[in-house]
Amino acid sequence: MAGTSLNSIVRSRAQGLILADTSQHQISRSVFATLALCETKRLARAHTAAIHSLSIDAVQHRYMLSTGTDTSIQLFDLESTGQINPTRCVLAGSGHTNTVTSVEWYSVDNGMFSTASLDHTVKIWDAHAMTEASQFDLECRVFSQKMSPTGAHALIAAGCESPYIRLCDLRSGAFAQSLLAHESASMSVDWSPVDAYMLASGGTDGRLQLWDIRQAGSHVCDFGNSESNTCAHDGSINGLLFTDDGQRLVSAGLDHCARVWNTASPQTPTVEIQTGAENDKPRTSTTLSTKTVEMALTTATDGTTSTKVLFIPSTSTCEVLVVDVCTGEVITRLDAHFASVTCAAWRPSFGELYTGGADSNVVAWSMREVLDSTQAALRTNAWSDSEPDDNV
Repeated sequence: MAGTSLNSIVRSRAQGLILADTSQHQISRSVFATLALCETKRLARAHTAAIHSLSIDAVQHRYMLSTGTDTSIQLFDLESTGQINPTRCVLAGSGHTNTVTSVEWYSVDNGMFSTASLDHTVKIWDAHAMTEASQFDLECRVFSQKMSPTGAHALIAAGCESPYIRLCDLRSGAFAQSLLAHESASMSVDWSPVDAYMLASGGTDGRLQLWDIRQAGSHVCDFGNSESNTCAHDGSINGLLFTDDGQRLVSAGLDHCARVWNTASPQTPTVEIQTGAENDKPRTSTTLSTKTVEMALTTATDGTTSTKVLFIPSTSTCEVLVVDVCTGEVITRLDAHFASVTCAAWRPSFGELYTGGADSNVVAWSMREVLDSTQAALRTNAWSDSEPDDNV
């Protein structure tokens, strides 16, 4: 049992049988292995079609937005228990006129959020009134959009059915910049959480690129082997996510692989994870899919700094893979959806995961392993090697 395993790890560290870093890593993995359906809350089925995006506010970690094919936008208060119904919503058809592909809270103020849609627009919303404040017309389908988590500038990066990444300036209401990034569509984008001006992009050409928008040329590097002309993925890159220290970048592709890259040495991935079933056929770069995937990561506030855990929706197996970022090892698999899983959102400090899928459900997960006071004290001691230990 996970609890027995956890007790064993903590006691081994207390007896000096394993090093602090090893015990911290093992305990973190053991706790995350207990993720299961949340027993204290269940989110009401508020959507009538596939869900494509979830976002939990970064200010209080309390409010979550969901959206998808039915074009509605639902707002949930995660502090509630039992069945959680939306507290506010944008009704289907009253905002976007086609599938909403992305929703994201403004990082420094939960009074505003943004969305992207296949109706060619990026919209800005007042979260209190759930009304549209402004919009940008990109004149092509928009697959992803991201605001910088640093809050250092007011630019939204948008990946769309165009070789260009468009930078939308919230202050001026105009396009600030266009980056010629890919041979065809720019599927996915993500800002560095450390350097406010570093932007990553992935396209249908399989290329994964890093940009510094302050530079005239902007382009910093390509991930993959440039000498052998090897792209980061054999097919479209439909998901990107930086780790919270900005040192690693996770990419997901239609080749049914997720890869972890070191931003300082982008030639080869440090970890590779198979995300599809063994008999799945990868989609080639000639396939234009409008389906992006939203991964999630634990953060330093979760007390697992030595073990970064990645949550990868697997669109072919209806599962969510819980993966150790450092090793690529699958810690556990979460299975509750009845169709493809499309998005995941981690609630920092609360030990809760939320996933959305093509079955129009949002599922809540929580960690069942809870440390009692004795274990917690031992765990605190286990984190430090400040005192010499004769048994090590």
